[in-house]
Amino acid sequence: MHYFFSIFVPDNTFSIISIVLGGLGLFLYGITLMSDSLKQLAGNKLKSLIAKATGTLFKGILTGTIVTCIIQSSSATTVIVIGLISAGLMSFKQGIGVMMGANIGTTITAFLIGLNISKYSFIILAIGVIILLFFERKRINELGKTIFGFAALFVGLELMGLGLEPISGMSWFEEVMTSMSRYPLLGVLVGTGLTSLTQSSSASIGVLQQIFSTGAISLKAALPVLLGCNIGTTVTALLSSISATREAKQAALFHLFFNIFGTVAFLIFLSAYTSLFSWTESRFLGINNKLTIAFAHIFFNTITTIIVVLISKYFIKFIQMILPLKTDIFTDLVDKLNEDLLVSSPVLALESAKKGVIEMGNFSLQMAISAKTYFNDNDEKHFDQCLDLEEKVDYYDHKIHDYLLKLRSENLSEKGVITQAVLMDTLGDFERIADHSVNIVEFFKSRYEMNVENLPDFTENINHFLDRIITQISDAILCFETGNLSIAKKVVLAESEIDKLERKYRREQLATIGSGIVNANDVFFADILSNLERISDHCDNIASNIIDPHYMSKEITKGKTYLD
Repeated sequence: MHYFFSIFVPDNTFSIISIVLGGLGLFLYGITLMSDSLKQLAGNKLKSLIAKATGTLFKGILTGTIVTCIIQSSSATTVIVIGLISAGLMSFKQGIGVMMGANIGTTITAFLIGLNISKYSFIILAIGVIILLFFERKRINELGKTIFGFAALFVGLELMGLGLEPISGMSWFEEVMTSMSRYPLLGVLVGTGLTSLTQSSSASIGVLQQIFSTGAISLKAALPVLLGCNIGTTVTALLSSISATREAKQAALFHLFFNIFGTVAFLIFLSAYTSLFSWTESRFLGINNKLTIAFAHIFFNTITTIIVVLISKYFIKFIQMILPLKTDIFTDLVDKLNEDLLVSSPVLALESAKKGVIEMGNFSLQMAISAKTYFNDNDEKHFDQCLDLEEKVDYYDHKIHDYLLKLRSENLSEKGVITQAVLMDTLGDFERIADHSVNIVEFFKSRYEMNVENLPDFTENINHFLDRIITQISDAILCFETGNLSIAKKVVLAESEIDKLERKYRREQLATIGSGIVNANDVFFADILSNLERISDHCDNIASNIIDPHYMSKEITKGKTYLD
């Protein structure tokens, strides 16, 4: 292919500039088209994979590496991570592993560019065009775009190389390269600026590889530029975190400081770094081989990741010290319900809403616990705590309900539509549990204000009933969160037992009245029992929503619940 282009040797400044800029434009278009098409082929499942496969730091690194190799863009991976953290689907500590893995995964692009594929570029380009023209099916069409983009970036690189050859002999260009060799920090700034403009470290490193292959820049000058490219790629994540939660901002800062740390460390040992790859080049690769830059890139990101993993807890503390989290739960919830996901990834929008419903359920559980504590201690702070929690529950109910209503059913699968309905039902059940808990503490407060004595049998029965209810609420939350059918069935069985318990205590109350021992306990006792029994009914509703979809859609889910 180089022979083909050499027919059009540039003979004046305008021709040189035109060819370089044209080649650069084609290269950037090719790498962007390839990355975007790969993201389309991967689909929303990619985001779900990142969200669920980050249990440990090592899993996060592995996930980030694999995903970035698939979509050929570390910037895209880090933006996905920022979005997931902002939506509450991933923690800051989980996200940092994926980001480090993304830095390793992005090195595959430089490696591919370093391979001698350019002579096949026109053939690959033709295959891509044929697929684009003759196949309308979306996934096959996206594959055609990927192939076309892959070939276009190599054609662009060859065009750039053709224009750079005469430039490399010009005195001003040699002076710039000499200055970068003499002042490594200048090279870092050039790499940072170039990547900030292109929003792609793969693109800027590809340009660097092409310049290096012409002999226009020495390895000593090229490596600082390479280091700067890694800093420049953090700009995308920083921009995407501007409107995100503070935890997402922490992740973006980690990405920045991770690459700054690696750059500073390698600048300190720049001579050894240069010597290592000068030896590698002369011994294995050959002078001015694009693979030299690729392997230097892999080495930098891998070593930096290993070092940061070993000192990760100090990195995390440093980031949290610079940007501490706020404790305002109301603001955090609004941020977690990321409305961008409603269109871009309805599956993750449902998962984000589910997280909010679980959090709301835990508030309802805490309200029941506060009610029991207030009953036994007669401390107003527990009464106030219950009312404060009810305000949070109402706020959650309003926000999550409105969020779920914005999810259009045509954007959801059959499974997604059922999940949406289950979330709406469960949301209402937790809200009603909270309301009944408020009713109960208000009955307790009335008893205290009326100086009603707690008779031993009354106290024992109420405490026993409250214990059963607290356990049932806890199990209802757990089965909703995990989709565990055995726990769901336990909740349903508990509901029928609690119904029997309520009837038993009512009969005992009537027996007390019949014996002539009538006091204010009897006035409140029936209402307290009724509210406790209603809480049990709502727990039963939550568990039934876990069980029923499982059996109704057994073939679709292949044994999994809709909330797995």
